[in-house]
Amino acid sequence: MTEARPTESPEPGQSGARGRAGAQGRDRWPTTRRERLAELETRRAEQSRRTRHEPAGTTPAVHRPGGFGFDDSFPNRHQCWDMLEPSARDKLEQKAGGVWAWWARLDPDGRPKAFVFGPRGLCQAGFVIRGGRPVLQGERLKLEPGSVRRRSFSTTGPGTDAPPATEGLRADAAHGALQSPPGAARSLNLDQAARGALGNFPAEVQEFLQRPFLADDQGLVADWYGDQSLELTHERIFAVFCLTADRHVTVAAGTRTRARGRSEDRARWDVECWHGRIHRG
Repeated sequence: MTEARPTESPEPGQSGARGRAGAQGRDRWPTTRRERLAELETRRAEQSRRTRHEPAGTTPAVHRPGGFGFDDSFPNRHQCWDMLEPSARDKLEQKAGGVWAWWARLDPDGRPKAFVFGPRGLCQAGFVIRGGRPVLQGERLKLEPGSVRRRSFSTTGPGTDAPPATEGLRADAAHGALQSPPGAARSLNLDQAARGALGNFPAEVQEFLQRPFLADDQGLVADWYGDQSLELTHERIFAVFCLTADRHVTVAAGTRTRARGRSEDRARWDVECWHGRIHRG
């Protein structure tokens, strides 16, 4: 079993991760109750304005959950992270400029592949074949300095903007079918599996992740990860979803907590989201 938090930083030699969220990216956030309430009112006013003035198709589609597809026979992200050499793990963190979110898994050949998202960009390390043998290779999508926008979401159930689960239910609903009425929103160029993975998150998170790509989703790539922890009194799911294209990157990482015996709509989501512009220098 694993238990994770979205802003945890992985430490070499440990199967878990310990929180090490820095001040980077947080200094713009309100620190008093009055400031938080003022910011909430501003967001509500902005959402109301968009609803009144934006034409159909300028809001992202909301998708139904497609399930997480957990498989205990595969190593979790902590175990996959530990398969990398300590020097490779350190370099990932260094290139990312810190750790806001991270995940790791096995590639189709059974070798570890890890991702770290931080103030300097989205970094990955995986194996490629050179000269007939696997070689570890790292890559980074650099972020434009000062371009990152960060938001936190805490909600119970499917999210405030999601219609009832029975509305428009069809045979493909469990595989990421659209919740939004036809013509009212635009669906990005995502395959069925990606739509289902994105649909696991609350509607507000789905909108945040997709909105930057409405004007330009050229080269859109989706990546996601999830693991499950069963505790004495509750079930906890850690999930991350990432979208990248030619100009933007968005990441969501969070936990869904559900008390044993409670229905799915009583589960609580706590999610951190980021949007940044990719630097093309």
